[in-house]
Amino acid sequence: MAQASVASGQVVKHARSGTLRGSPARALHAGCRSACSRTAARAVVALSVAGVLLVVILALGLHVNLSASARRGLYRTVAGRPTRGAWVVACVSPQSAVLARARGYLGPGPCAGGTQPLLKSVVAVAGDVVEIGPEAVTVNGQRLPGSSIAASDSLGRGLPHVAWGRHVVGADELWLVSTRVPNSWDSRYLGPMSTSLVWSVAQPVWTVD
Repeated sequence: MAQASVASGQVVKHARSGTLRGSPARALHAGCRSACSRTAARAVVALSVAGVLLVVILALGLHVNLSASARRGLYRTVAGRPTRGAWVVACVSPQSAVLARARGYLGPGPCAGGTQPLLKSVVAVAGDVVEIGPEAVTVNGQRLPGSSIAASDSLGRGLPHVAWGRHVVGADELWLVSTRVPNSWDSRYLGPMSTSLVWSVAQPVWTVD
């Protein structure tokens, strides 16, 4: 004969075989399946929306910057010669890319060294005089704010830097420096960048910080 008992505030019936029917565990499993299905559906929708946004961003010639070296947000590439104060999208040299890959400074990308390009500000162009010291970078006698040289990266690894002293920018060179963070991987550590490594000038469209 079947018996009734109370478990977790619910009345359940025990069959003669001792098997639980209508148990809380079974109800919980059914509820989980329903909730998991809804969560999976939301994830699919979110991924679809993200995919559409990415296609639109690329179609409009926009680039997303998430690095602290520049204001985070959307940038668009424009034609024109890089001038002092402009933002540019540029690759590091294949030699520098070796260190970038080994230490994870840059993710994989289409540059010649197999890394993603940088978004940096041009602080010096051909003919400018750059002076490098531990405390700051000076361009044509003007000290750049927030341009001190970091001795190590965020993991405590030593950062090779450009030689201290005076540098005259060559005809086919640019100096790219971020004044937002001292350990931004830029010309303070890479030295002057060849203009042949510059993809384009970039203009901010929408930024958040």
